[in-house]
Amino acid sequence: MAHRPSQTSETPLFELRATRGALEQRWLLISSQLSSMLGFGSGELRIDAESQAEKVWAGLQGSACERVSRNRGGAARVVPLRALQRDLHAWLGLQEVWDIGPGPRPFLFRQLSLTVHFGYRGDPIKPQAFRLEWPGIRDWSGAGLSFQTPGAAHPHWQVDILESFAGQKTQAFSAASDEIVEDFGAEQATPDLNDLVGSLTIERMHLASAARWWLPTTSQARGQHMNMPPDLPGLTRWLSESVLYIRQELGRCVIRI
Repeated sequence: MAHRPSQTSETPLFELRATRGALEQRWLLISSQLSSMLGFGSGELRIDAESQAEKVWAGLQGSACERVSRNRGGAARVVPLRALQRDLHAWLGLQEVWDIGPGPRPFLFRQLSLTVHFGYRGDPIKPQAFRLEWPGIRDWSGAGLSFQTPGAAHPHWQVDILESFAGQKTQAFSAASDEIVEDFGAEQATPDLNDLVGSLTIERMHLASAARWWLPTTSQARGQHMNMPPDLPGLTRWLSESVLYIRQELGRCVIRI
């Protein structure tokens, strides 16, 4: 049984708002925290923000960063998160978006996303592996404040590695397509299991990052897996602790030989 849409809730929903000064102080704090936990000095890593079409986009900048292409959302800058094996590194990307509206606190939180890629230093090809996202409470459909994607967990993990590899296969196929001659009389073979699994769109799944399903609840409208960012300090703590946790768990990765 699927979870019901999230428009109703026992807990009042509210938008997270901030002033420009509060956001600038927060980005300075995050820059300092990330530089310290990842071992970078002054000027090597910082949060940089720019305004575009009534939105503010914040991301990573600095000499420690390299440019990559995201599966969705264009180019971004990533920073080495953890060394793995055989010179392979895990890389961290960060994207934070605020809408600009009226009022004394005109900035409305839209989304914070942490993205992990794998790749070599200096190589622009760094496949996107997974991401951790927390969208804010918004009027997404014109029916009032609600969570994004009804029924999905917030915050949540999404797995991108199969989509990344599928994109690389599509590019390789397109480059060689002029040389392919289709035999319409040939018998269609049973699809290979690995090819079918590699084609699954698991990147659409929202895997709960904070779900308290073991606790009793009187409401089935929202469940225990949809959470709002409480305030700026809470959102900042979630970001820094999430980076530490991802870095910790990447230490369990080994390359199978």
